Amino acid sequence: MKLNCTTDKYASLYARWLTNPGKLLDLVGYEPGQRLIDLCGGTGAVALEALRRGADPSTVMLIDLNPRCPDDRIEQVAADANQIGPQVFGDRQPECHHSFDLIVVRQAAAYLGWNSFMVLWLAALLKPNGWLVFNTFTKPKWSLQTYKFEGRRYFEASGYFGKTVWHVQAAPSIGWDLTRFQWIPEEVLRKRLAIRFNVSVFSDGKSQRWVCTPRSWS
Repeated sequence: MKLNCTTDKYASLYARWLTNPGKLLDLVGYEPGQRLIDLCGGTGAVALEALRRGADPSTVMLIDLNPRCPDDRIEQVAADANQIGPQVFGDRQPECHHSFDLIVVRQAAAYLGWNSFMVLWLAALLKPNGWLVFNTFTKPKWSLQTYKFEGRRYFEASGYFGKTVWHVQAAPSIGWDLTRFQWIPEEVLRKRLAIRFNVSVFSDGKSQRWVCTPRSWS
């Protein structure tokens, strides 16, 4: 199924981030039948990839402030991932407790606060042998580049200033988009996750892939 976004601007400027949605699934050996949360999933690239691999839609959930998945068979919940918990699951809390095999955060981990409340809830949603997987980027130096995607030329600039990462993308006839997020150093993120997770980090050039498994309370 072709992934359609709600605006041409989003679809054009961020199209290249929608490629290879199965990398994080492959990292933990995802198999259809495992229960999956596509957290901060937006257009549902990971959720749709799970369906493409044979997952039953009932095993896949998409959570985003503005979920935009074109496949309405997937349960789509509009919620802030930083506030995940009772306000997201409501009366379903007992049902969801320790019931998911995998939580995936793709291309959005930098926008999360990773506070104690969030980390505890993510661990509570996972089965004891489940995984939280996400990718992050190394701290960017100021850079300017152009690239081509599907025959169209794009402009991109990234940099770090005032404890904030600034990222600008632009293309002729489409316009431009500015995103920003607070930089969380690897050692700080490890410490926040360690209250409930064992953490492994795999570096790959400018990006890192995190595999986190729930720790027992003992």
